[in-house]
Amino acid sequence: MSGFLKWVLLGYFAAPLCVFAQIEVTSPFVHEKRYVLPSGKKVELTLQERRCRNGECREVDAGMWGMDGGIPRFVTETFLVRINGKPFPIPEKLYKDLTNMHSASVIEDKERIILELKGGDGAGAYTARFELGGMCGFERKICGEVCGEIWEHTTWYNSFAYEGDPLCKSGIQ
Repeated sequence: MSGFLKWVLLGYFAAPLCVFAQIEVTSPFVHEKRYVLPSGKKVELTLQERRCRNGECREVDAGMWGMDGGIPRFVTETFLVRINGKPFPIPEKLYKDLTNMHSASVIEDKERIILELKGGDGAGAYTARFELGGMCGFERKICGEVCGEIWEHTTWYNSFAYEGDPLCKSGIQ
């Protein structure tokens, strides 16, 4: 086979692979699911991202999870949690910095409900764990794709926000 023909055939088969490698996720992450945990608790989780509006998202170096510089493709718009039918409020400021999500799950560990969200890729990959304690508050831990080291740890306790629960007088239950 001639050298020219080899190059033509190589180009014919390699070009689609190059195009395929450049394809990015083009739709925002949406997760609406009901979970029944081993304890019998029922958790409803609704997560919705949306595309950045024109001029809304600017280039980030830090301050947004799921990015290693650049402009986020998507931002978290909705993060709703219900436990046994009762809303569990999570302040917007504790989820608005999560971008480019690709998975969500809910598990139970020692009577705590853990929401685990994963997003980003490469150097911008993260795992966000929301450890819900009672109905009084929660902890948010951010780490890499594989959680070997905690990068950020936030404890949110606000008895005013959770005043409907009589056990919310002494911190996270």
